[in-house]
Amino acid sequence: MHFYTKQDDKVQARHFVPMAKDPSRNRPSRVSDAKKALKNGEQWFPSVTTVLNVLDKPALVNWKVDQHLQQAFSIPPLQNELMWIDKVKSVTRNAMDVAPSAGTDMHKILEDHLFSSDPAMSRVLVEMDGWEDEIVDKIEMKLDRLGIAPQDIYKEAYFLDDGVGYAGCADLVVMNDECWVIDYKTKLTADKFKPSKMAYPDHTRQLAAYGMALFPNKFRAANIFICLETGEIDFHEHSWESIENGWLDFQDCLNIFKRNTFNPTTVA
Repeated sequence: MHFYTKQDDKVQARHFVPMAKDPSRNRPSRVSDAKKALKNGEQWFPSVTTVLNVLDKPALVNWKVDQHLQQAFSIPPLQNELMWIDKVKSVTRNAMDVAPSAGTDMHKILEDHLFSSDPAMSRVLVEMDGWEDEIVDKIEMKLDRLGIAPQDIYKEAYFLDDGVGYAGCADLVVMNDECWVIDYKTKLTADKFKPSKMAYPDHTRQLAAYGMALFPNKFRAANIFICLETGEIDFHEHSWESIENGWLDFQDCLNIFKRNTFNPTTVA
């Protein structure tokens, strides 16, 4: 779970806390940590993605099941069934970590180098078949065609809406005549990259929550889908009608999250 708080008018992430037995090491934050912080006078707010996790994600669940079945098919059975199950889980977990790690690396490249004024900075942070420069260049050209200049862009824009009660970090925020919120989504392989067919309601809900906290009146929202195998990108703008529906969905999710994790009499 991801949480944020505000200190001295600055949004601070509270995604990790020190371990009780070894304070030099951190572990992921839990709802119990947020409750403990509240008792100590510090209110933590859930991230947009944490709130949206109250919804079932059938496609993600099916993908995880498929990954486990593929590994189970490839690993010879052991005499000890429990040891074999543990091995399948461990190998599958390592395999599934590849896609999120590659996506995180790509996000870091874009944060550091999109419209970067420092040409000396190396873009080669991870091995992705050499597409890093091409991906950055394609996104820059797309944003330029939309009339978005480098000085209009804020990368990794943190926000906290203490009135509604949530927080988060948008990949790209544009502030000019037309305000934008833009989020990257990566696909590890070409077979998963299907232009114009990759946007789902959960993407709209996420962008709606970002935009309503940052620009409550009117904004444009888009996902940039990136294929890490081929370097292709697909820019998908969401309609305002879908954003409005996504905002209603997100508010319902937020109410469910609060009702099931916090005491509603003490948390806004």
